Amino acid sequence: MKKLKVAFSLLMVCAMLISVLSGCGQPAPVSSSAPASGSAPASGAAPDSSVPSEQESMNIVFVPKLIGIPWFNQMENGLKDFAKEAGNMSISVSGPAEADPVQQAKVLEDVVATKPDCIIVVPNDTKVLEPILKKAREAGIIVITQEASTVENADADIEFLIMEQTGKQYGEALAKNMGGKGGYAIMVGGLTVESHNARADAAVAYLKGKYPDMYEVTSRVEGSESVEQAHDKTLELIKAHEDLKGILYIGSNGALGGAAAVREKNLAGKFVIAGTSLPSQAKPYLKDGAISDNLIGSPYNIGKATGYIVQTLKANNMDINSVKEVPIYEATLADNTLIIKGKVITFHTDANVTYENADSFGF
Repeated sequence: MKKLKVAFSLLMVCAMLISVLSGCGQPAPVSSSAPASGSAPASGAAPDSSVPSEQESMNIVFVPKLIGIPWFNQMENGLKDFAKEAGNMSISVSGPAEADPVQQAKVLEDVVATKPDCIIVVPNDTKVLEPILKKAREAGIIVITQEASTVENADADIEFLIMEQTGKQYGEALAKNMGGKGGYAIMVGGLTVESHNARADAAVAYLKGKYPDMYEVTSRVEGSESVEQAHDKTLELIKAHEDLKGILYIGSNGALGGAAAVREKNLAGKFVIAGTSLPSQAKPYLKDGAISDNLIGSPYNIGKATGYIVQTLKANNMDINSVKEVPIYEATLADNTLIIKGKVITFHTDANVTYENADSFGF
């Protein structure tokens, strides 16, 4: 009987060992209370201003106005470098080949269908994208826009120009080179691009207030996202308006096309071209005066700033007021260099580019 008890005990021990060993290769169960990637923290949880943990890693898709131009290439680089430093973001890019609202809408539809955690969108036409942005938010996707201050279906919009400062900078870029009088024109990337037209409005308002002898010779022209279009339309404007003394280009390729056009007409240094092109591209035109003035913020730094803002919002349950600074620009709420109004986050980035300092920008 004693032998039987010993044998039975040994059998029970073996059975227990087999049970334990067979469970070693099985994954631990996932708690149903854990939030899914990209979802908001549980209700009542205290906001965390620290860097999100690896469990909160974000899959972000950047949708610019168009792909393949230096401005958005540099912004992409800034976003990706911030993501590497943060260690909890992955960045991919998808955009239209042209600055076309319909093409961008199709791209955005396809992006939303992949259900990323977050999309960062620079709209060609905010109204065209609103239904798709709404669909994205309903699907739990965080929506961040740039240059779309009137957007309705976004968690936050990022603006990198304080308009009062912009109006003065752009207006003076024309006025000081035109002697404070004469006719001018403004070329934007698109008539539906909110930020471009807001900047143009600010410049016109400033000039009307300070330089009453300056006036627009024509209604607003579009084409400054394309060197070729800007070139051709500049020649058309010069031909059509004898009293035209200068053009302001809002869009990274406009002044380059305009400068090429005035060179062809032997007007370099005589006709005012003020723009917002990349320093490395503007430099040769600044040397001979084909570009009179060039104002731009660093798209690379804007990309890094955007990454910082997205990270801060995500770590704080998308509380817009959690963004109290933008370190790369030393912008803070405390000194009004950072402004938050509704869902719009604004800081100022523009600097004057000259032939002498162009290389210092690094892009």
